[in-house]
Amino acid sequence: MRVAEGEHEVRLWVYADRLSVAPRALGERTWRWLYPGDVEHGEVAIDRVSIDGAEIEPRWDREEGGDRGRDARGGDLVIPITSGAARTIEIVIAMRLRVPARFGRLGRDGGTVALAGPWYPLVVGEDDGWRFVVPHRVSIEMDDGELWLGGQVARGRTSVEREVPYVPALLASRLHRWTARIAGVDVAWTSFEPIYVAPRSEVPGAAGLADLVHVDRIGLMRQALEPAIATARWLRIALPARIDLLDVPTRTELAATAPGVVIVSDRFAQVFPVDVVQAFHLRALRRAVLALLAQPIADAIDPIADRGWTEDLRGAVLLELDEVRRSSEARTPQQLLSAFAFHPAIDQLLYAPQIAFEDVYFSAIDEPDPYRDEPSRARVPHARGMRLLESARDVLEPRAFERFVAMIANGRRSVRAALERVDPAALLRLPTWLDTPRLETNYRLGAMRSERLPDGRWRHVIEVLREGATRVEPVQVEVEDATGARTIGVWDAPGERGEVVIETEGERRSVTIDPRQRLPQSAAIADGHPRADDATDQPWRPPVFTGFAFEILATEANVTGLIDVVLRQRYDLEHTFNLRLLRTAARTGGRIRYLQGVGPKVHTNRRSVTVGGGIGFYNVHAGFGGPDVPGGWAADADLSLYLDTRSYLYDWREGLSVLVQGQATATFLDDGTFGATGRVSARFSGTIGIGNLHAIVLVGHAGVSINPVVDANRQSIGGRYGLRGYATDELLGTSVVYGVAEHRFTAVTDLAWNVFHGIWARELQLAWWLGAGMVLGTSDGRDVVGAAEAGVGVRVHYEYAGIQPGVLALDFGVPFGRWIQGDPPCAFANGECDDRPPFGFYISVDQYY
Repeated sequence: MRVAEGEHEVRLWVYADRLSVAPRALGERTWRWLYPGDVEHGEVAIDRVSIDGAEIEPRWDREEGGDRGRDARGGDLVIPITSGAARTIEIVIAMRLRVPARFGRLGRDGGTVALAGPWYPLVVGEDDGWRFVVPHRVSIEMDDGELWLGGQVARGRTSVEREVPYVPALLASRLHRWTARIAGVDVAWTSFEPIYVAPRSEVPGAAGLADLVHVDRIGLMRQALEPAIATARWLRIALPARIDLLDVPTRTELAATAPGVVIVSDRFAQVFPVDVVQAFHLRALRRAVLALLAQPIADAIDPIADRGWTEDLRGAVLLELDEVRRSSEARTPQQLLSAFAFHPAIDQLLYAPQIAFEDVYFSAIDEPDPYRDEPSRARVPHARGMRLLESARDVLEPRAFERFVAMIANGRRSVRAALERVDPAALLRLPTWLDTPRLETNYRLGAMRSERLPDGRWRHVIEVLREGATRVEPVQVEVEDATGARTIGVWDAPGERGEVVIETEGERRSVTIDPRQRLPQSAAIADGHPRADDATDQPWRPPVFTGFAFEILATEANVTGLIDVVLRQRYDLEHTFNLRLLRTAARTGGRIRYLQGVGPKVHTNRRSVTVGGGIGFYNVHAGFGGPDVPGGWAADADLSLYLDTRSYLYDWREGLSVLVQGQATATFLDDGTFGATGRVSARFSGTIGIGNLHAIVLVGHAGVSINPVVDANRQSIGGRYGLRGYATDELLGTSVVYGVAEHRFTAVTDLAWNVFHGIWARELQLAWWLGAGMVLGTSDGRDVVGAAEAGVGVRVHYEYAGIQPGVLALDFGVPFGRWIQGDPPCAFANGECDDRPPFGFYISVDQYY
């Protein structure tokens, strides 16, 4: 390399050093997106460095913590050189890279090794620029398997010469290749898994039948590439001779770019085969392809330090022009899912998503990137292209914005030069736009006043408060008046507060900040949901079936379940109205309750503490507790306090729950008996996470019934929420106490079992548990009865439509205490034989504890 006069060191960026530490953003749910098992660290070992044949001692420059920490950026290898005249030097580095079991640009999954990020050191300029387009001569020799290197697939030894910032590679025991000519351009798709190619529609007979088990990823890829290539031609963008698509096992980037290649996640198109759902995936692939076509433009005219974000911005611009050209309109997830918002998983998906590829579905503007696998964002965490495009749209006049977009698309000016040409003042805002990911902000409404003007119109002064970082950006405020007309004003100034003055024909009905919901707002700064304080009125959500459950008590020949419907306003974490319809082994009925959320929020859809109360009305089942027990009717009133710090309720690794509940019940039996019963119970559940794959769940429960009129008012030790080896009506008493310790082990991860495209099984979890307790004052006259059990279970973790997580649990519990009083199968002291089955079997659609 050429060094300047007086230069005393050379800085080399070792991106792969980031593998040595776990990402800060890693959590109880997101480890599945990065690691196929427990966290495994990689290593970059520098054995020796020489300059012009003389060995020297380099030093590491690593930044721990912060948004440029080692877990995202990696490290810099600083090589000292003798200061002197300008000259050319030769640096030789001997290094060893250990690639961990990890999903992403650098990682291995089974027999596949992805080296799609910079896997060898890159030279860094003074301005953090590293995307130097320089000659590369790369050779790789393998003992076994196949290698994709710079577009070539070969065995044994492979070499490539190219002018690129770096050369990506992919190694596997076998690589599968599909090539075709699409819209006049050669396209090559390389995958480490067999590529299913569906027959064309014109193929007759049985040969034309599609395989319903496989996803036609090739057909979907065609749908993305054809319009992207057509748009590039429309804009007179030079097309490459070939477009390479490379399958990489990654869970954070659905479609992205590397030098000369589009990286496609192996999860691409693993979604429900409905056009509006797959459109999100196709849109992500089109954007990546368009960004690839923009790479030569960025490399030719943009400064080296800018090329990462300008390439992404050009891809976003070209995507928008592509959609305009085809006169299409992308639907938002809210529009798409509104018809299904009654489902608790969809409600969670809309208000607190916990899914991979969240930016593809829900963050069209902000595009959060916590793992920053893209090298340009790993080194400098700048805003992504869509956010930059929308920032320019906010401040530029329509005609100036059109000119800016045109100059970006035609590639005649750098992005900075284009922005300066249309509006020099906007160029001064560019550093703030780029720095947006570091600037967490929340907006909320302040004081409002309205007055009637002499001409009969109304004048409104709306205060807007900016909390958190100072991020100067236009903030729209919409006022709806009594006539239904909506008027928008804008606050565009620095500071913590500002005022917007709006005049309307009628009185003020409602006020909303950011009515199009385009401004990123931080949930960490806002007390509740960041959009809850943006409007004077929030519409009601559709009724949400938050507590739907269905259990088959196979060994009891019974079916139980509940439907739990809640009503709340959009973004409201405090006020909830609850209607519950349930059937248990003891009763069938319903309850109406009011729930008040308090305390810190767990996520943007729930607070950690809930205080509630309500009334219920039930039919008491005849025969529960014995064949001669009468049925009847009951009404109750209850109060409860519920603490729940668990966030990922499908398979939590941290958090606890505590429920304390009191209930007064009036019971009217069919034989004319009336009585009142009081019930108090407390339940605790805590989890001890052991790595990513193991968890110990500890459960404790205690309850007391005062004056139980019927057995349905007594405390039970068995059933779905108790000791699962025992039937719900088996051991009933005035008091009960029990505890359970359950070990969950995620035995198989990273599955892709396609069940009619509606469900994708992802993990197989095994569980075993021990439980014990005692019942006092049993219904059959015993003072104290002990109970003990052991059990095993299987939990299948899956994704609805390939997006939203869920779980199916099958558990077998074996009771030990059933035969304490006598020889099997006679369980009781009076010698009566117990004809119950020797185990309990339960099927449920959630975790049991």
